[in-house]
Amino acid sequence: MRSVAFASILLALGLAGCGDPNAGALFADIQYATRCEMAATPHCGGPKNRDVCGIDNGDTCEDGVASPSLSCSVQEQDDGTRVVSFGAQQGSDFSIAVNQAVFAPGSSSAGGAGCTVTLTEGANRYRGDCGANPPSEAQPCQINAVRFYDEMGNPTIEGAIFCQGLENQANPMLTLEVTQVGSTPSNEMTPGRFIFQNCDGLTL
Repeated sequence: MRSVAFASILLALGLAGCGDPNAGALFADIQYATRCEMAATPHCGGPKNRDVCGIDNGDTCEDGVASPSLSCSVQEQDDGTRVVSFGAQQGSDFSIAVNQAVFAPGSSSAGGAGCTVTLTEGANRYRGDCGANPPSEAQPCQINAVRFYDEMGNPTIEGAIFCQGLENQANPMLTLEVTQVGSTPSNEMTPGRFIFQNCDGLTL
């Protein structure tokens, strides 16, 4: 469960012009699980729930955890297309990054030939293409249900990420899934979620 710090952070982010040092700061709330139930040889020891929440190098949503390290940029093109890249980690055990996810005007699903997802789990690094379609061998990660909106004066990106067969870069025979947190069959087939606020370049 989130602590009261979560509500305090969201309030602070909305206090632009009121002297709060956190106003307008880069913030993320990301929850996903990595698992290998679909791999031919299970290797990851069961699902690992991952949670990144807080202000970049600042306040966190839970007490007693390291500050997150975040990056997020949005390139807004003249025709309304948005190109989104972000990265997040909290501590040294894991990280997640999306690079060059392209959103056409009015679209809630990622596209673009350069869209990639990269995960680290300890010393292991996994990488694969992303897009709008359900996961496949050619495109293991799906990014959809994406919204761009204003939240208390903070430009916000919210969306879902779901991967199957994301390959280990050192050993492609080892793969990961990226799903909703939890250990039930329903969790295994449900996407993880991400929220970023105040990404560089995002205007609404």
